[in-house]
Amino acid sequence: MSKKLVLIIILILFIGGGIRFFSKKNSGLLISPLILGKDQTEKISKKIVGLALDYSKSKELATLATVPRYLVYNADTGLVYYSKGTSLKTSPASFTKLLSAQVILDLIPLDSQIKVQERSLNKVPTILGIKAGEIFLAEDLLRGAIATSANDAAQALVDGAAEAVGIYYSEFIYYMNQKANLIGMNHSHFINSDGLDEQNQYSTLEDIAKLVNNVQKNYPEILDAAKSDNQDIATGSAHGFYYLPNWNGLLGVYPGVNGLKIAYTENAGYSTIVTGVRDKMSVVAIVSGTGSYLERDRAAADLLDAAFLTQGMQPIRVSTNMLNRRYKIWGDLARKIRAELSAIENSQ
Repeated sequence: MSKKLVLIIILILFIGGGIRFFSKKNSGLLISPLILGKDQTEKISKKIVGLALDYSKSKELATLATVPRYLVYNADTGLVYYSKGTSLKTSPASFTKLLSAQVILDLIPLDSQIKVQERSLNKVPTILGIKAGEIFLAEDLLRGAIATSANDAAQALVDGAAEAVGIYYSEFIYYMNQKANLIGMNHSHFINSDGLDEQNQYSTLEDIAKLVNNVQKNYPEILDAAKSDNQDIATGSAHGFYYLPNWNGLLGVYPGVNGLKIAYTENAGYSTIVTGVRDKMSVVAIVSGTGSYLERDRAAADLLDAAFLTQGMQPIRVSTNMLNRRYKIWGDLARKIRAELSAIENSQ
């Protein structure tokens, strides 16, 4: 082989980010891990558990006629109580972060130090505002990615984990898809790690339930991050202070709710995964495609009520006023942050 041809191949690899091949199953682009970085298949294959949903008693919930997609099931048995549109492909939005977080934790320990790179910061819309050169514990960034759903925190984690094991971002996405396949997410495909809408990024609620199940069975670190609320990142020698509110509208409102993840994009609509336990009964409610966070949270609360009612538990009946009190806390914090930022700008 001539030196000129070798040089051309090297340029293709570096400029294009790797050798790409088409997957007929997902009709998307994947990256072969054997061509670029070190193979991480063994690491991502260790924490895997499947979920078989039982729809034998499932029906639609009359109060949610306007909600296009929802699912509520027993986290221990897989029994589905109510469902609608669970096999429809849609944008997974920030539910994607539950998958990227699993791969991150497969690759690096939670006490790893992550130095923020400039390339990690070109993100919208939800961000912490972290700065290039700052150094964080992975644990702190995980709370930012899961509880606050900050895309810059999530990207910094992904880039830090990829760099730590010697792989490219494109290969990280490959391992996300491999992880999804191992979990049994057979109707999903991912081409980014944060969930922003892209043509070949899709999933179904049935697949998201499998993703949630693997989190619940294998990743207590994600569960801890998901139930954190205002566990802010304190000022340190290597980084500034950052607020970490939790945007789960039912956390602290509906008794027993302990997670898990909110999501929103234009294609996905206002969406949420809510996990809760009452009288040792563990339930997961997933809502996708609503028109507002109030509709999202009311729908999730109705699903929890309906599921717990099957075992004779009294419904909580979350009201709009109860949720508005939660939203007021968010609004007060947003105003506080704006005032602090304005004071900093005026002092400069």
